[in-house]
Amino acid sequence: MQPQKLYKNGNSVAVTIPKELMKELNLRDGSLVVVKKEGNELVVTPQKKTLAPGVDHKFTKMVDEFIEDHKDVLEELSKR
Repeated sequence: MQPQKLYKNGNSVAVTIPKELMKELNLRDGSLVVVKKEGNELVVTPQKKTLAPGVDHKFTKMVDEFIEDHKDVLEELSKR
């Protein structure tokens, strides 16, 4: 894995995540991650989804896929 550069983003500092890792961990733009310090290392892990009662992982996957497939239409609708 190659080193990633930190860069200023507003009042914070950001780091990029390689595309291969994003795909492997099923992350995309807007995904939530948890950043914590363990010893002298930073550990970044995907935030576990908390589901509402009666909602299962199969349904949330279907919704995530729908959103991804129709992202452009949903973005246009959000502007109205």
